Amino acid sequence: MRTAIYLRVSTEEQGDKYGLDVQDTMTRAMATVKQWQVVEPPFVDDGLSGTLDVESRPALAALLAAAEDGKIDAVIVSALDRLGRKTSLVLALVERLAKHGVIIVSCKESLDTSTPSGQFVLTMFAALAQLERDTIVERTTNGRNQRGKVDGEKGGRVPMGYRRIEVEPETDESGKRKPVLNVAVDKDGAKLVTWIFRERAKGQTLTAIADGLNKDGHTTARGGRWHASSVREILLNEDAYRGGKRGESGLQWPKLL
Repeated sequence: MRTAIYLRVSTEEQGDKYGLDVQDTMTRAMATVKQWQVVEPPFVDDGLSGTLDVESRPALAALLAAAEDGKIDAVIVSALDRLGRKTSLVLALVERLAKHGVIIVSCKESLDTSTPSGQFVLTMFAALAQLERDTIVERTTNGRNQRGKVDGEKGGRVPMGYRRIEVEPETDESGKRKPVLNVAVDKDGAKLVTWIFRERAKGQTLTAIADGLNKDGHTTARGGRWHASSVREILLNEDAYRGGKRGESGLQWPKLL
């Protein structure tokens, strides 16, 4: 059996106990036990998430191409989640490989898709891999939502005219966390914001305002050129600039206008 070894580790996992070296050792040991010939070199996606599709993982794409060209008969992975962390993605990969007569063997789950029981177990483990990831995402989202109700902070960019600051958490006499606004006015950005609103009040078009900013050498918060759409984005934040409520919290944005 001409056997391909597929290894993958995401950026967050690069330093954990299941790094590429460990995966390589596990998969080669399995190939030895089965007396299968390993096709060199192994297919390695280093620093790529298991949620990415085939086109976004070069080694996985090359592996599928090898299968389609009839160059391999089997694929060995250290664990099922190395193939992917989405049920639909894993099952789609298995189906594409099976179409070309290629089986999948997973060391951790003792899975062999050449058997009926292996096909059943595959579906179960793929679902569990996605459930694990969905649970992590749900916990993270719930945590952000809860914090958003306290101080309006959910991550992401703040509107032009503001900047994030490091704030030590405050607690009241009972030991409970007190809401702290962790943004402050950015003076340079605030000047541009007030100028944009002033020009708009004069009746200037969005394009004219953008042209004026570009002419004077000003860039957007992302460092790009101004366009009518980026000016509109600033104007849509008027509620915040006038000291409006921040998110679902009881805190207010610092006033700029």
